Amino acid sequence: MHTVCLDLRFEGVSAVQLVQHYKAIELCSATGTEAGEILDFAGISPSRRERHLPVVLRSASGSGFVVCLRVTAERGGEDLFGSGAGPGDRTVVWSTRP
Repeated sequence: MHTVCLDLRFEGVSAVQLVQHYKAIELCSATGTEAGEILDFAGISPSRRERHLPVVLRSASGSGFVVCLRVTAERGGEDLFGSGAGPGDRTVVWSTRP
């Protein structure tokens, strides 16, 4: 069995707070109070918040977040640094924007 990497592409990043290593990562859009706290941390004004997406990354090794305009998760390749798969070898697993 081959290990397949999941590449996360964040576009239009405004703020980041991550841990050094994620083990068995869970990726989801922040909602409610959590989203408000993240957007406050990022310094996003209330009038611009609808354009920004607070994405939470959780795992047993820690949690963090990215505030961006769009995020895409692509499956493809076995190279941990993303150089092993060309665009035709990738499959979009999840993509969202506000």
